[in-house]
Amino acid sequence: MALTVATNTGALMAQAAASSVNKEMEVSMERLATGKRINGAKDDAAGVAIASRLSSEIRGTNQAIRNAMDAQSLIDTAEGAHQEVENILQRMRELAVQSSNDTMDANDRTNLQIEIDQLTFEINRISEVTSWAGVKLIDGTYSTTGLNFHVGAGNTSGTDNLTVTIGSMSAGTLALSGSGSTPVITDGSSAFATSASGAVMTTSNSGATVTFRTGAQITGQYSVVIDGQTITVSGLSASLDSYSDNVAGLAAKLKDKIEANASLVAAGVKAAVSGGTVTLSRAAGVTISSVTGARASITLLDTAIKNVNKQRAKLGSVSNRLDSTVSNLTNITSNLQAGKGRIEDADFAAETTNLAKTQILQQASTAMLAQANAAKQNVLSLLQG
Repeated sequence: MALTVATNTGALMAQAAASSVNKEMEVSMERLATGKRINGAKDDAAGVAIASRLSSEIRGTNQAIRNAMDAQSLIDTAEGAHQEVENILQRMRELAVQSSNDTMDANDRTNLQIEIDQLTFEINRISEVTSWAGVKLIDGTYSTTGLNFHVGAGNTSGTDNLTVTIGSMSAGTLALSGSGSTPVITDGSSAFATSASGAVMTTSNSGATVTFRTGAQITGQYSVVIDGQTITVSGLSASLDSYSDNVAGLAAKLKDKIEANASLVAAGVKAAVSGGTVTLSRAAGVTISSVTGARASITLLDTAIKNVNKQRAKLGSVSNRLDSTVSNLTNITSNLQAGKGRIEDADFAAETTNLAKTQILQQASTAMLAQANAAKQNVLSLLQG
């Protein structure tokens, strides 16, 4: 082998070995510092793609768990309102049974009817105000379309979504409407009584239809009072020179006001316009002011209680189902995270062993580089005389 100075092969080999060992040692240090085997796509290109897909599933599943728990809270809120409605119905049935007994006289039954009416209004109020985060639950809004709960990580219809319908719990829906006073219209100063099915706009105590004379002026506020509920129609001013147009227009506006009133709609009050006449109709309801009415009301209330319990059973079943949904999703996300960890987490035992090996090799390669450089100094002895 020739003795040369220009090319130090041993030093080059030692230098290359030191560089390679140093790079491997830096990788081990990075993995030990971050706890991750994959810190960039260069570490494992396929592993990065798989871990990314698993991350999407894990985060989606965790959100689905929160969605399911929120849905359960919503359903439990609705079911709690159903429970109170049932308590009211049980009290109303108790009053109906009491009124069916001939130990009650007419005054007693009238007093019992007052409580029945107030309980009916309370059912309507509960139906209107029960909500979860601003979403009304038992007013009938979701009786057909239902509430859609996203309880999966994907978007597969029927498996990642759960739809629950919640029927209305108003007195009207439960066929408990219609009791109370005769409809009355006032113009702010005087009231005109009418029959329950007659016109509610009249100019005389005996009139059953709208009989405004030509040229009359209608201004100010009009209030319709039905079963203790008042609707005010304000800001209306109509000249009746054109009889059909103005009267019909005013009647239509009054009809809209009636049907926009949640309590009246829930109580089964309907308004119809024919020409310039507003006609009211109401369903029969819980009336215990007579023995016959009280005994009929027992059957009516039994049906209402049955309907409430049927919906409570449905909501309770969905709530229990969501318990299973949360448990299953929790199991899924645990397994997904374990799988993701096996792909991208660093093996500390292996990495610490590799670090120790590379540190030793680094020291050895550095020492050999020094030896290779020192070996060339022997050439100087050949130049000495």
